Amino acid sequence: MATAAPAVTPELLGTEAREQSSLWADAWRRLRRNRLALVGSIYLLLVVLMALVAIVYTPSRMSAVGIAPPYSGPSPGHPFGADTLGRDILSRIMVGAQISLIVGVGTQLLVLAVGAPIGLAAGYFRGWIDSAVTFFINVFYGIPDLLVALIMVFLLGPSLTNIIIAIVVTRWMDMARLVRGQTLSLREREFVEAARASGAKPAKILFRHILPNALGPIIVQATFGVPAAILFEAFLSFLGVGIQPPTPSWGSMAAEGIAAIRISPHIVLVPALALSLTLMAFNFLGDGLRDALDPRQKR
Repeated sequence: MATAAPAVTPELLGTEAREQSSLWADAWRRLRRNRLALVGSIYLLLVVLMALVAIVYTPSRMSAVGIAPPYSGPSPGHPFGADTLGRDILSRIMVGAQISLIVGVGTQLLVLAVGAPIGLAAGYFRGWIDSAVTFFINVFYGIPDLLVALIMVFLLGPSLTNIIIAIVVTRWMDMARLVRGQTLSLREREFVEAARASGAKPAKILFRHILPNALGPIIVQATFGVPAAILFEAFLSFLGVGIQPPTPSWGSMAAEGIAAIRISPHIVLVPALALSLTLMAFNFLGDGLRDALDPRQKR
């Protein structure tokens, strides 16, 4: 004798929201106990504030030449000294923070916009869509990231927009693969089955039920992707194919000071230190978020 299908009740659908609320509350509690993550968050907040202040104010014009003796060290008027052309390093560091944040955060937003829908479609519909996505991911993984980025920058030109596009082209696979795996795991959960039984369309199931429940790993992946993008841009600028003068980038600032590292090491050390601290802060925050959002850590 056939058995009746279980009724789809609001309580069953509401279980998803209650689990999410509990997860985020526990994650916030664990994150607050992680001192390195808090230190990294405070430092990143200061970097963001510095970048915002630089929109309306810098101690000197970032491209002004000869406002201080070239190669001069730190002084009351120029706390970080001057570079090879007598430009104020503090002002250039402040503007360089804008470039780093735009590249880091901007690339991850685009990576999410490209990789998440692809991963959702591959994991939910499976079949030939999953096979095609997996094939393209493997193809892109087989091509060196630096080679693809250099070719794109040479073809499109070394600009901020083109660098962001080049990084997105070489990084979307990580997000797509992660979201695909999360979707494969979540598509068989009870709340997804309940939504499917209630007649919800695939788009609603993907973006209202599956994607919100996969946000934890996605946020962690994006947090680790930000410093990777910043470092990639700095490396391109260091090679001279990234952000072009007079716009300052921490990577290009370090490259400009290499020739004078023996007589004025601060020209290299200041942007290199700013870059290193920012990368470490994002990594500390990413580690903290990974631990905080791990359901196995729930207590």
